[in-house]
Amino acid sequence: MVQKPSREEMIRMAQETRKHVTNAVVSPEELAAWPVNMEKLLIPTRVGDSECYLAGREDRGERVPLVINFHGGGFIRKRTDNDELFCRKLTCILGVKTLDVDYRVAPEHPFPQGLEECYDVTVWAFEHAEELGIDPKRIILAGHSAGGNFVLGISIMLKENHSPVQILGILSEYPPMDLFTDPAKKPSRGKAIPAERARLYNLYYCEEEEQRNPFASLILMEEQRLRNLPKTLFITAEEDTLCEEAEDFALKMARAGNEVTLKRFLQVGHAFTIYRMPGYEEAMELILRFIKQLLEEKEEYK
Repeated sequence: MVQKPSREEMIRMAQETRKHVTNAVVSPEELAAWPVNMEKLLIPTRVGDSECYLAGREDRGERVPLVINFHGGGFIRKRTDNDELFCRKLTCILGVKTLDVDYRVAPEHPFPQGLEECYDVTVWAFEHAEELGIDPKRIILAGHSAGGNFVLGISIMLKENHSPVQILGILSEYPPMDLFTDPAKKPSRGKAIPAERARLYNLYYCEEEEQRNPFASLILMEEQRLRNLPKTLFITAEEDTLCEEAEDFALKMARAGNEVTLKRFLQVGHAFTIYRMPGYEEAMELILRFIKQLLEEKEEYK
């Protein structure tokens, strides 16, 4: 029997992993092409202050919609310039403000700390809408990979806590929905994360006994708990091991009576949108169209 590493050993292992993981490079010129006013905020949460980055255009004294963005990285890696570029594009093209959350990561901060931090940031943004210059009735959650897991968990928590926060819509890209099933038993796909690495990522984030928690493995959430959630866009990647579990969860949400849009992009792998791989332009068009439609519908029913 292989002995499970201690939390201290996992922290050392994760630190080594981070040294060898490469991200798509974002040049200063690419960021400058999407000019915004950027402000770093320290938002109080139950696990400590959360580093967040608020981006907006010129202040015209009107309250604008807010997109809260939660980055990916297997629950173990922090925000990157790729996330900033994504937020800058949304800000410039849609005229919204974006709040990019650089949440705490595992294994230093295991489940449920990251989720709780992101939940608290969402509630804080709603409660401080006036000082942020945003419309509290037009808040959209966007998440990539691990962040795509968080946005769904946050929405369920808000509903079950009877929170006054009402999310207008959700974007969830290639989210991990099943941390309990051994990655080696998941369908093998062309550009999949190796099973051994995926198994470690899951363990860094969640102790084995916690991997069945429905807020870690949302695929295990009872269908009745998924009722009355915001409109949701799921984007999945054909060559991603997480493809089928994300799609299964999207269908489960639809069976619970929610309005769900699901698009599988073919011949692409995990994180293809945030790293601007082939196919990302079409995905970005879909994302922009989804958010525009949410905002237009909200205007119609004011």
